[in-house]
Amino acid sequence: MGNPMTRRHARSYGRTGAMTPLLRFLAGAHAEAIAIAWPAPHAGFLALPSARRHAAAILLARDLELDQIAHLVEYGRDGDVAKHLMHGQAASGLMKALARLGETLWEAADYDLFLSLFSDENTAQVLRHTDEIRPPQLHLIRKLPAPLRVPKILRHIPDSQGAVEDLGEAFRLAVRIRGKEQAGSIARRWERSVSAERLFDMAAEDLQPNEFGKLLSPPVLPAAFFRVTDRKMLEQVALEFRNCLRDFTSDIAAGHMAVYVLRDGVERAVLALRRDTAGWRLAEARGKDNADLREDTLRFIVDAVERAGARTGESSWILARRLHEHVCRRCGPAHAPERETWRDQLMLGSLWD
Repeated sequence: MGNPMTRRHARSYGRTGAMTPLLRFLAGAHAEAIAIAWPAPHAGFLALPSARRHAAAILLARDLELDQIAHLVEYGRDGDVAKHLMHGQAASGLMKALARLGETLWEAADYDLFLSLFSDENTAQVLRHTDEIRPPQLHLIRKLPAPLRVPKILRHIPDSQGAVEDLGEAFRLAVRIRGKEQAGSIARRWERSVSAERLFDMAAEDLQPNEFGKLLSPPVLPAAFFRVTDRKMLEQVALEFRNCLRDFTSDIAAGHMAVYVLRDGVERAVLALRRDTAGWRLAEARGKDNADLREDTLRFIVDAVERAGARTGESSWILARRLHEHVCRRCGPAHAPERETWRDQLMLGSLWD
């Protein structure tokens, strides 16, 4: 490995590496690299417009000569700077968008996210017309499926992680219900919403079936599982696992729920699937005395369920109700669940839907 200083040449004026308090405040983690490219008192850097300072921070993280970066951001045309930032691709309006990132520099990961989103024309159109761009906004946008990252939808989305995650999940379930070929038409319909209330109600409507009376048979799981098919077997399983499965006898008999037992593996487990408009869904998976399962056991179960055509995640009925609560002043606010970990995202435990 070569010494970075042999390929990143510092200019001769100033005291290389010294940092003023103002630079530390504005540049944060980028201050040291900037102090090398623009030695104290950093006048050349501090005199730059904010868009150019952000461009410098992005370019300093790349394997470029420091003199080349300094010359480009100080004297280069907007179009040339933008092309360097986007690895040679044209990026109309990028420099104007950078000017809306604020005065203090961002973390490198946030810059990467900004450029990634700006590379999508629909999202770039939104960013070009946003008065102030901040990392939390971008992290919310990233959570949405790409077809929803359009101005007419984004302008109606509340500044809420739970609302964004629920809208994204509603889109994925609506596509599952209606078919992948309908993804574009679903997004275009949502674009016609005139308010946040109408957008989220449209999403809830698309979680309902178009036709009634169609029954979907329970999935067939691998040989490691057996399905509970009568009341006697259900009572035996409930006694073995010491749980309240017998309370769901009517639901199982009516075809709304299917119960399976994992008999092969490190630990035995019982799982319940619920039927809703988006198909059969893994609603619960537990060990004896309703104990949490080991992660490897749970992953084995999820893999088997998904291979059989069922899904994991939120109940479509619960999700539809929560979508309305996100934007209804009378019903809200919605109480969105934690979805930080893989286990959280399975949404287990919602048997009553």
